[in-house]
Amino acid sequence: MNCLVLFRRRVFLIVTIFLISICNLSAAEHPPGYVELIDLPITVRVDTTDADIKAVYDLWRKFLSSRPDSAIDASLWNKKELKRYGDPYAARSWIYNSEQIIKSFPPLLLSIEKEGKFYAIRTLYYSEGLEEPYKSSNPWAMQTMYAKKVKIKIKNENEEKRMDALPQGKRVGYVAPTPDSLRKKKDSAEYRLFDPLHVITDSWDKRRMGPIDYHFPHDYFFDRSVGLRMTKFIKAVRKKYDLSKVSPIEFYITRNQDEIAAAVGLNFILGSSAGRSNTPNAQVFSSLASEWYPHEITHLLFRDYKPHFILNEGIATYLGGSMNRPFDSLVVDLAQFFDSNDSITFQQILDSPYLEGSTAIYYTVGAVLCKMAYQQDRAEKVKELLSSGVADDELYATIERVLHINEQDVTAAIRQKTKAYADR
Repeated sequence: MNCLVLFRRRVFLIVTIFLISICNLSAAEHPPGYVELIDLPITVRVDTTDADIKAVYDLWRKFLSSRPDSAIDASLWNKKELKRYGDPYAARSWIYNSEQIIKSFPPLLLSIEKEGKFYAIRTLYYSEGLEEPYKSSNPWAMQTMYAKKVKIKIKNENEEKRMDALPQGKRVGYVAPTPDSLRKKKDSAEYRLFDPLHVITDSWDKRRMGPIDYHFPHDYFFDRSVGLRMTKFIKAVRKKYDLSKVSPIEFYITRNQDEIAAAVGLNFILGSSAGRSNTPNAQVFSSLASEWYPHEITHLLFRDYKPHFILNEGIATYLGGSMNRPFDSLVVDLAQFFDSNDSITFQQILDSPYLEGSTAIYYTVGAVLCKMAYQQDRAEKVKELLSSGVADDELYATIERVLHINEQDVTAAIRQKTKAYADR
């Protein structure tokens, strides 16, 4: 009996060791940082028998496989933009606003063409076989990205390992690398990605006003008086709320939504926008043909705060308005909306940012909350409110702590204050 038990234990041990070895083998096949490459079909215009085009194709395929919706793989990008910007691809959150984008609209590589010192990479995001009502939401985007060969400084790792293997003080046997081998390492070059924003707008006109670097097409007439007004707005908000300096601010002026998208390399994007800000990069993009954009500038000034989305847009709307309209005008529309929808709750608004086909209701409700905080204790209460956290339960807890309104009474309080602000 004891022998049988011992035999079974030995069999169990052998099987366990075998399974562990299989797991280790799988781990060896997929080391840390391993990225499974997506399928990236090409058109006949992409000649992958050309060594440079193949290298650019491989680079772009790695990028698309690296979850660009969540982060940038620094190994694929040029060092200059990595060093200068928090996010080296200005349009990343615009085109890759969800993990599902690449899955829902599989990329098709249209072309890789030489343009000056760069290769232009053009990609279509398109879903085959969509039916109504989704058929009209196709394609998602057509995008241009740029790649260029850059010098890569590579350490002679083999020589370093040989040095490290020798005892300290006994490195007599070490043979220094020859000048030719060092030169070969120094002159190594690989393709890296470049943000289309800087390639496309490199020849645009520029104008510095205070903390703002304005960028605009040659045929745009720059209005200095409006630019001066924008700088005064920044100074006043920073002073009132004791905010950190944000400089330089890159402000890109265009005249329509297609032009603003094209400036960041989006030849077409389904999710068009009149304006955007990229807070990690301190960048503003406007399609309003104006030097004035206080809403997006406010996002930059408060970028150290990470509040709930309704408050993030609320503070920008309270101080900077929205859709070229100030808060005092928007709150009148909100009061009329509440009069026509007497049963709608604050939670329903949180759940539906695009009520009546617009973000105006959502943004203005957030602005009302910010004004309620400001009326209690000026700037400090607003900043306390903006420390809410991003989840709904954190928002309710912060409203109760800062504004002394419990969750059950939030809807009534917002309705009451909205009517009071609108009647002024």
